[in-house]
Order: sequence, then C-alpha cells, then structure tokens
Amino acid sequence: MAEVKLRALVLREVDFGDWDRYLTVLAEDGRRVEILCKNARRGKKTNPAARQLCFSEFILAERGEKYALREADLVHSFFVLAEDIERYALACYLCELTSALSDPGLESPALCRLLLTALLALERKKREPALVKAAFELRVMAESGYAPDLTSCGVCGEVIEQPPVCFSVRAGTAADAKCAGRVGGYAQLVDSTLRAMLHALTAEPNKVYAFALSGPAREQFCGMAEEYVKYHLGRGFSSLDFYRSLAGPVGGTCP
Repeated sequence: MAEVKLRALVLREVDFGDWDRYLTVLAEDGRRVEILCKNARRGKKTNPAARQLCFSEFILAERGEKYALREADLVHSFFVLAEDIERYALACYLCELTSALSDPGLESPALCRLLLTALLALERKKREPALVKAAFELRVMAESGYAPDLTSCGVCGEVIEQPPVCFSVRAGTAADAKCAGRVGGYAQLVDSTLRAMLHALTAEPNKVYAFALSGPAREQFCGMAEEYVKYHLGRGFSSLDFYRSLAGPVGGTCP
C-alpha cells in the first residue's frame, strides 16, 4: 500500500456506514480526490483538519486508486465563515461548483488558487460577496473550458471596435450592436459590466476579486454570471438554492 501526501481543501464531507466518513477534497494541483476516513465518527474527537472548508496537509494510504486517511494537519481553516450564514452558504456553493468542474484525472491548479482566494475574500470581508461569487463563476468556468469570447463579434467575426458591446449567455459570445439587432438573443452590456467581465477573465488569480461595481452594472454582471453557469453546465445546485433563499434573487434572466 503506497503512501501519498497532498495539500488540499475539503469541499464536502459525507457520513458513511456506522462510523466512517468520505471527504471530497480539491488538491493543490486541481484534482478532485475522494478520501475514506475510517472510524471518523467513533469517539468524541474529530480531526478538525479533515472537515469541510479546511485546507490541510494529508497523508493517505493508496490502494488501486482508492485513498484512505492516515493523518491530516491543518494549514488554514475557514470555519469563521460559519459565523455569517450567508457567507457560509456562498462558500458551500463555490465548493460545490468547483467539485462539479474538477476531475480526479485532470490537473488544473488554477481551480484551487481561485477557490482559496475567493474564500479568503469572503473571510476577510473586504469584498462584496455577490461580486466575489460572480467573478468566481465566470473565471472558474473559463478555466474549465467554458470561456466566453469577448474579443470579436460572434456573428460576423470582426473585432468589435466601437461600443456598445452586446453579449449572449447562451452563445457565450459578444456581438456588435448591428449584428446583435439582426440575429436577436443578445443583450447590450453596460460599459462597466464589460470591464468587470474582462477583469474577472484575465486578472491574476489573487486579483480576480479586486474590483467594485454598483447600480445596473452590478445587477447585470451578477445575474449574467449565474445564468452562464446554469446554462452551460445544464444543471442547478442545491447550495445555490440555499444561498439564494438568504441573499435574495439577482437580476432578470439573461439572453
């Protein structure tokens, strides 16, 4: 039985059998890993490093691509988010979305960096949660192969040199106003919405959430990002439903 060491964030924990627990973790290299914790619920003490929203160093026993926990040492805990139910619910959604986009056999270090930075932003309370959520949604989708194209018109293929710029969530492309009016299905972007999208898609991971937005642009940006995830993944998320029950709805449906 081989020994494996990895640093990872616990995305989810599920009780199994009478005493065991399964952890879904996101490794630093972006792989999703399932870990069996034998007897994790036996006795009064539970290792705090092996709980949801903990970034920890794990020592695992590997047998046939199955992993069992031997040791776990805490690096950083995001337990403080549980003191604010809305931020905690949002953190759970970001974890569930990342889990859906990650894969056991595919390395994508950007996923882990983006998620850890988002959780730190929520923990430190220096960024608005709704904007952290929207920026994360757009960037994590882009890093997972669902990047929207804002560089040229999705209808005629020409570079869009003059505003206004329009965008279709379903097509995942921008369009100039003339083409958008001709084919339909595009919504005109507020200028600051476009700037926020470009920032979220191109900024360094530690700066993705370093921006502010208000008014109609904020509503459009947040609503569009959420619709983009739902449409292109073709599914909803229970954690998002719970977050929405606390935070309220975003803007109207985007084209």
